Amino acid sequence: MSQNVLLEEKIIRLVLSELGHPVEGERLFLLSHDPSLTEEIMRLKERIESLAQGLSARVSEGYNDAEIAPSSASSLSDQQQTVVSDADNPGIDATDTPLLQPLPENEPHPPFWKLMPYYEFDKPAQREDENLSSLVLKPGQIPTGQQRAGLAVPPAVPPRAKIVIPNARAGERFSSPVAIVLDEGQQATVRDVVFPRNIGLTFDKEHKLLTGTPTESGDIELSVLWSCASHDECETKQLFIVNPDPRSLWKVVEPPADASYPKSHLDAAGLVRGDIRIAAASRRGRSHEHAGSFRDDDFYINHCQETGWSVMLVADGAGSAVNSREGSRIAVQTAGDYLFNQLSGLKGVHLKQHITAWEGSDQQATINAMLHHFKQAATLAVNSIQNEAICAEQPVKSYSTTLLATVALRTDNELFAAAFWLGDGAIGAYSPSGKVRILGNPDSGEYAGQTRFLDQSIIADPSFSGRISVG
Repeated sequence: MSQNVLLEEKIIRLVLSELGHPVEGERLFLLSHDPSLTEEIMRLKERIESLAQGLSARVSEGYNDAEIAPSSASSLSDQQQTVVSDADNPGIDATDTPLLQPLPENEPHPPFWKLMPYYEFDKPAQREDENLSSLVLKPGQIPTGQQRAGLAVPPAVPPRAKIVIPNARAGERFSSPVAIVLDEGQQATVRDVVFPRNIGLTFDKEHKLLTGTPTESGDIELSVLWSCASHDECETKQLFIVNPDPRSLWKVVEPPADASYPKSHLDAAGLVRGDIRIAAASRRGRSHEHAGSFRDDDFYINHCQETGWSVMLVADGAGSAVNSREGSRIAVQTAGDYLFNQLSGLKGVHLKQHITAWEGSDQQATINAMLHHFKQAATLAVNSIQNEAICAEQPVKSYSTTLLATVALRTDNELFAAAFWLGDGAIGAYSPSGKVRILGNPDSGEYAGQTRFLDQSIIADPSFSGRISVG
C-alpha cells in the first residue's frame, strides 16, 4: 500500500508542477488520499502496464517498425484524464475534493513513437583497449579459459634455410646441386628453382641439379622452393652470381693521335749468331688498352760477334708518369749503346781474357770493370733523360723508369754474366740442369707496386755497387 501511495504522490506532484500550482504538503496529502483520484491513478497505471507488455511482445516478434493502430491510440486517449485542482475553479473551496475531467474529443492526441530498445544502455560502456588489456598477462599469471579463447594462435613460422650455390661464369657450362640446410636441423628437399627471366639455366627436378650455360652475367635473385616435415611449401630468395667472361671485359682503346712520344703497341726482336740466340718482346697490357695509353716498357738487345759479348736491357716506365714510355726508351737505348761500344772494342777483348783466366787478380779486375761500366751507363741514361726533359720543358719525374741490364759472355762450356738491377722485375740465369740463379734483388716498397726509379740519387748512393752482381 505504501508503494502505491508513493506512486500517487509522485504523479500528483508532477501534474501540479506542470500546471504551475504550488506543491504544498497539506494539499499533496489531501489529493493523494482522495479515494476517487486514487482509483483513477491506479486504473491509469494498470492501463499503461498492459500496453507496455503488449508492445514488448511485438518487439520480440520482429515488429520494431510497426506503428500502433489508430484504434488503440484512440482507445487510450478516450480514457486519459487530467487532474484539475481547485485553483482553476474559483467557485470551489480549496478543501473540496478535486475532480478528474477527460480530454475533449477535438483535442489532438500526442503521436506514439516507435519503441526503442533501451536495454543496451543499461550496460556500462566498455572501451576496446580494456578488452585488449584483459588479454595481456602479467608475469607469472596463468591465463583463464576466456583469455585462452581470446588469444589467437599464430601460424607456425617455417625454419630458416641457408642456400648454397657456387658462382657460375657466363658462356661456360654449369652444373651444380642446390645445397640447403635448415637452422632447426630438419631435412629439406628442393622442389624447384625459379629465375626472374631466362638466363640459360634450368633446374633438373629428378637429379636436383642446376644445369645450363649462363647467357648473361651479374647478380641474379632467384627463388628456391623447398619443403620439410613441418612445412609443405616454403620459398627462400637467393642471390646467384654469374661472373662475366674475362674476354668480354677486355677493351682496346687507341691512344690520342696527337699524343706525344708515340710507341707501337707491340715490339719484338731476335738475334741469332752461331749458337747464340737472343729474343726480346714487349706488348701493351690490359690496363693500358682500357685506358687508351701507350705501353710504358722497352728493351735493347745486341751481340758482338768479334768479342762474343751479348748486351740485354729492359726498362719499365712508371705508370703514374705521363712521359715514362719515353724515359724507358731513352734509358735502354743510351745505356745499351754505351755497354755495347765498351765491350765490342779492345776493352771487351781484355775483359774476356781476365774472365778466361779467372785468377785472383783477374776476378778483381773483372769486378772493377763491371762496376765502372754499369755506373757510367746509368749516369749517361740519367743525363739523357734530364736533357730530354729540359728540351720538352717537362718535369724530370714525368720520365721515371726502372732499368735492368745484363752483359753475358760464353767461354767454352761456361757462361759469365754480370747484371745491374734498379727497380722491380727480375734477372735470372737458367742452366741446362734446370737450376735458376737470380742475379740481384728487386727494389720493393711498403706498398704493392712501390719501387725505385732511375735518377741522380741512385748514382750518388754509396750502396750503388750493391746493385751489381758478377759471376
